[in-house]
Amino acid sequence: MESLPMNTLLEFNKDTLQTIRKDYNLDNPGIMDQAIDVLQEWVKKQNHFEKKYYPREYLERRIIFCKGSVESAKSKIDKNCTLRTLMPQFYMFIDFKTEYKYSKIMWDGLLPKMTDDYYRIFVVKNVGKSFDKDFIISYFRWTVAAAEYLTANDYSRGVIIIIDYSQTNLVELLKLMDFVELRQAITLLIDGYGMRVKAVHIITPSKTAETIFAFCKKMLSAKLIQRIQIHKDFESLHKVVQRDVLPEELGGNERSIIKLHKEWVDVLSSKEFQEYYSEMKAASTNEKYRQTDKFNEEYMGIAGTFKTLNVD
Repeated sequence: MESLPMNTLLEFNKDTLQTIRKDYNLDNPGIMDQAIDVLQEWVKKQNHFEKKYYPREYLERRIIFCKGSVESAKSKIDKNCTLRTLMPQFYMFIDFKTEYKYSKIMWDGLLPKMTDDYYRIFVVKNVGKSFDKDFIISYFRWTVAAAEYLTANDYSRGVIIIIDYSQTNLVELLKLMDFVELRQAITLLIDGYGMRVKAVHIITPSKTAETIFAFCKKMLSAKLIQRIQIHKDFESLHKVVQRDVLPEELGGNERSIIKLHKEWVDVLSSKEFQEYYSEMKAASTNEKYRQTDKFNEEYMGIAGTFKTLNVD
């Protein structure tokens, strides 16, 4: 890839491609192509993969999301395909424009502008006062679709997550929270898609956040736990997150997260993305052709037990 293609939702700093390649010693002529060749050949040889072809641009992004490590990219692709097989509930088809019912209480999206140090910000603003039983799984399906888009289109050092609970009834949310389901979704996003989380900022004056945080500690690594910060107000957030890239609801100069969310709904509901998403759903595994001992070692117990997740 000689340059980053234009994208209506994701903007890049002018020197993003060159700077991030240099981060991982992949900036010299021909080095990235060699790395992609190795990964491409490896994919073709995996008998248990149902999909054996990926565009070179996609493979390059997988390598970049793994800090330039081809071996780590192999592992993430394998886990991604396997978890699609083990967790089909997150891949149920949804027409987000007509069937996703929560856009009146939950606005989120990846912000257009990168930070000056080449990170992408994902904002969630929840204003819900009550929730129905389908809320959690529907939101996870939405998030997985967004992760699929990000994996195919972004080029960054990682993600900063900002969750605004300042107007949310956290007690009602906690009543519905399925922590096994939450753990599965986190596993899929981090172990499968290779999401590299630089920081998680939670905005809320409610002490209920501490209860939720205590449960979440069971499924997160010590490193990620240290990256979670709870803020009582936006002023505290602005001390640690670049303000000018934030949406107006969080005191920034970017357009409203409500408008951005609608744009994300349009993109993830588009015919182009839905065709791509259907193709990627098929990138699963046929476990009859995998080494049984390797599968047991890596994945047994993943669906129902808490397992600490390692984060770069």
